[in-house]
Amino acid sequence: MKVVISKADLLKTLIVASRSMLSKANLPILSNILIDASGGKLEVVTTNLETAVKASVKCQVDAEGKVTVPGKVFLEYVSQIPEGEILLEKLGEEVVVSTKGYNARFATMPSEEFPAIPKITGGKLLNIDSQKFLDSVTKVSFAAAQDESRPVLSGVFVEFNKKGMIMVATDGYRLSYNETVVEAGEGLSGLGLVIPAKSIVEASKIIGEAGEEGGKVTVVVAENLSQVNFKIGEVEFTSRLIEGEFPAWQKIIPTNFATKAVVPKQDFINVVRAASIFARESGSIVKLKLEPGKNGQGSLGLSAATAQVGSGDAQVSTQLDGKGGEIAFNFRYLLEALSVIGGEDVVFEMNESLNPGRMTSTDPKDKFFHIVMPVRLQG
Repeated sequence: MKVVISKADLLKTLIVASRSMLSKANLPILSNILIDASGGKLEVVTTNLETAVKASVKCQVDAEGKVTVPGKVFLEYVSQIPEGEILLEKLGEEVVVSTKGYNARFATMPSEEFPAIPKITGGKLLNIDSQKFLDSVTKVSFAAAQDESRPVLSGVFVEFNKKGMIMVATDGYRLSYNETVVEAGEGLSGLGLVIPAKSIVEASKIIGEAGEEGGKVTVVVAENLSQVNFKIGEVEFTSRLIEGEFPAWQKIIPTNFATKAVVPKQDFINVVRAASIFARESGSIVKLKLEPGKNGQGSLGLSAATAQVGSGDAQVSTQLDGKGGEIAFNFRYLLEALSVIGGEDVVFEMNESLNPGRMTSTDPKDKFFHIVMPVRLQG
């Protein structure tokens, strides 16, 4: 193998590919990256056996070949050498990197030992605007369970139907839903999959780095529903899918609400943050109190108290329709939801103190909503 490539192109490719690389692995080959030079391009592949990244870039290939090198140190070294052209050459059992007075040799492992990355052929296909995909992942993925005691809850449910593409995630305490208008591709209509939340977040980061304005993401689902592949430009990300049936999430969503408040989003964030100072030592619980006023106006109050620290409360004016009431939540759940809602105002709706609350945007075109389960109020 002998390749001439610019430092910038090589570094960008290595950074993208490193998202599926293990720096420490029980299987040493998983700490390596596979470099394949052929057909006028350099292809870099990494895998952790759960996900895989394949990134390629055009370059001058003087001699084709494959090799694996220690991924972490190789990436670190390339990032430190000066800009310009780099010569990569396999000599014996080493790979030599040379440029402008810099020379380094890297130990290799046989490319045959590198795990084969399954190629999804004949699967179900969809092309989606990259920005729509990124927006949807951002709005739902944070609500997935962090632990894997119930594996299906650690994933994001993705379904294709007449409305387009919906994404749902829940950890049992909250639920995020987003709907995006897309053209369902070959055989995708009516299909539902559960993608590990960690994987779909990594895919979105890669797409964000590799994509361009107006770019398209090609999504391919294996016929046996075991894997999904995301491709944008010269980058591919492959992930396993989670087996099992996603919970019937529709059942926990109230059909109507007794109280509706429209709250300036930044004001809402500010009062939650202020109350959170006193909630950190008491289970992160803050109490919301909605009080109706005159002519469709009202107030939203937030309070929290801890015996060892003290207490605090704050109020913000709202537009309010309904009887009002009190309800308590984990403040972190409120802040995470508020961070992804678009626009300057937020709609908050509730029924009684033990019923879920809902948060949405005021934009009717935005099909996002977030359901939060309340905490029982004492007394």
